[in-house]
Amino acid sequence: MRVHIASAIAAIAAAPLAFAADATPPTASADANARIAALEQAVSDLMKEKGESWLTQERSNEIRAVVQDVLNDADTRASLQTTNATSGYKDGFFIASPDGNFKLVINGENQLRWSYNWLSSRSMNNSENTIVPPSSLPSPTDGSFNNDGVAKAAYGFELRRMKLGFSGHVIDPGWRYSVTLAYQQYFGSNLDPVGASNGSNSTSGTLADGGGVTGGDNFGSGFSLENGYIARDLGAGFSLKFGQFKSPFLREWLVSSRSQLAIERSIMNTLFTTGWTQGIELDWNNDFLRAMVSYNDGANDANIGSIAGTSVLGVTGSNLGVGFTQWAFTGRGEWKPFGSWQQFNDFSSMRGEESGLLLGAAINWQRGGQQDVSLSSTDVTPGSGNADAIFLTWTVDATWELGGSNLFASWAMNTAYTIPSGNDPINTYGAIVQAGHFISKDIELFARWEWMSTASTPDNRPESVNTPDGENINYLSAYNSFVNNIGTVGFNWYLGGRKLKFTSDVGVSWNPLIFQTGLFGDNIAGAEYRQEGIGGGGQLVARTQLQLLF
Repeated sequence: MRVHIASAIAAIAAAPLAFAADATPPTASADANARIAALEQAVSDLMKEKGESWLTQERSNEIRAVVQDVLNDADTRASLQTTNATSGYKDGFFIASPDGNFKLVINGENQLRWSYNWLSSRSMNNSENTIVPPSSLPSPTDGSFNNDGVAKAAYGFELRRMKLGFSGHVIDPGWRYSVTLAYQQYFGSNLDPVGASNGSNSTSGTLADGGGVTGGDNFGSGFSLENGYIARDLGAGFSLKFGQFKSPFLREWLVSSRSQLAIERSIMNTLFTTGWTQGIELDWNNDFLRAMVSYNDGANDANIGSIAGTSVLGVTGSNLGVGFTQWAFTGRGEWKPFGSWQQFNDFSSMRGEESGLLLGAAINWQRGGQQDVSLSSTDVTPGSGNADAIFLTWTVDATWELGGSNLFASWAMNTAYTIPSGNDPINTYGAIVQAGHFISKDIELFARWEWMSTASTPDNRPESVNTPDGENINYLSAYNSFVNNIGTVGFNWYLGGRKLKFTSDVGVSWNPLIFQTGLFGDNIAGAEYRQEGIGGGGQLVARTQLQLLF
């Protein structure tokens, strides 16, 4: 094409020279003019024919360059959610270094709750908080507390949980860390006089124990530490964790409090959970299997020093277990035939989400460290997993998510053996089944049933204590024989996905709850239940909660 145009231009340039050099007659001049006009027309036609193509190609190149610039900018903006960012939001607010070797993620959890608890026991119908003179309190050795001041109905608002979590990595993404600070409620009013009394005053008297419906996860109030660990990725799916973390035992416990189906975990979880512990944990996973093995300080032995355990608070002839363990091992394995690991971080399965199945099994084995030589042969029933005995606990569970529905079931058993004075081993059992179903995009109905029992032996049968004020409630442990059934129904309303959720449920305990704390010290007050004693007749619990996550 360019050759043709060059030839035409050359011809046009040469024509005048030829005309000037050859002074031809008028007829020849007219012929030359006609030829020049023809050549000019040819060039004009060629310019019209190809000029638009040249312009279109030029514009096409420019458009391609603009599109590429836009794509590059979009990639840069998307990278603000990954290691190239210095700040942003992705599953939490984060700050990171430009090279991605340092990162801090901040999360929060807030649970505002209104709760109502109604006790059916006729022996606990005093609705006034009576000030009891110190002289009339039971002696510390009988482990009981007076039922004066225990209201048949207890209700009110509470800030159940307020947590701030800090996580991320340092040096390189293989060095990870996690720190969780959690506000804890005070539930001294749920304890016996030996433990903590609400309004205790040696001169003006002591408010009778066994009061309010609220309670926290620890014995004190204020902020405390939940997670506090450092982890190192070792490659090939292995990682090593040091510090304070969730003991890898019950599935219900390992699912965060922010991701439960009901407002609160089950009482069966309270009975068997090994809670937070301090130690070392080796983890491994691939696409279908994962395993966690830990050597630690024992179930629920968190936030204590390695030599901080005491004996029995001066109470002789008992096996309360307020010290620490001698050794403890925990292990859990899981198999995921289909689905993703991430979807099992909670119990709900929203419409449109993929189906998944998770099967798990775990074991916890520990030796209590109390070993008080003054223990008598008549009062050696363990008070917790830190008591003088060996505790073997195991569980199996299954979780099935169906993209709009979910089903969870679990079984657990604990055996306390080598109890002092040759006492018989004590077996405790528990089972739970729960299910949820979305009736619309944002409304989920759920139901849960749980059963628990500690088998009777010649040494662990509970007994009531009578005083001039009437029947007292023994401060019994979960190692005393009992049977209980609890049912719960309710609904979740997802106001803003999983970040903002309103939940309401009602639970009924058909049998008396004789224990305040589970096998390893977790407290029932956090679920709004109250200890009744062997003379109780069950209780009803209603809860409503607004949860906000960030």
